[in-house]
Amino acid sequence: MESDDIRAKVLKRQLKEDNDLFAQQSVSILGCGGLGSNIALMLARAGVKKLYIYDFDSIEYSNLNRQNYTINEIGQHKVSATKARLNETLPYVEVEAFVQKVTPESLDEIAERSDLFIEAFDNRESKAMVLDYFMNHPNKYVITASGLSGLGDIKNVKIKHLSNVCLVGDFKSSPEEGLYLPYVSIIASLEALEALKWIKNGGNYGE
Repeated sequence: MESDDIRAKVLKRQLKEDNDLFAQQSVSILGCGGLGSNIALMLARAGVKKLYIYDFDSIEYSNLNRQNYTINEIGQHKVSATKARLNETLPYVEVEAFVQKVTPESLDEIAERSDLFIEAFDNRESKAMVLDYFMNHPNKYVITASGLSGLGDIKNVKIKHLSNVCLVGDFKSSPEEGLYLPYVSIIASLEALEALKWIKNGGNYGE
């Protein structure tokens, strides 16, 4: 079966006008851990045409409680395992995987590849670096997470739109409270949801 036929069958429960928009869009995901590995699959399932995924890390046992990997993938690079899973699950999605650490020096090159970026790191320094970069590049858009630790409370989760930046999280929990898939996946789902809304809204955040 041709990939276009598979895509039509997979996405038949979504609106055709949305599917047509998603088929034209690329998204970059910075980090492929608890947030990024799950966001990548969500966007692929929704029919986003192309994903650029970045991470330099390899899969460890401690990742398996919340990241989209299996015990048989221990030791593999996260982006390589994610790309393989996406290619196997949804062959119509184009995935480019970069085994690299995102640094201030590499962000200019990374920023050339798409207009929408999802920050999916698990440390404050990397989150702050990405936020600082995109706040100074208003023609690019970034969705970033802050506060996704512990068992959380859904009423504390907020979404804020500030110019070209979308902030998702409770903005107060810290990794010292532990990392648990149910709460991490809520934030990942909201980041993916905001990305799809951005595409549907013609490159603007909103309801």
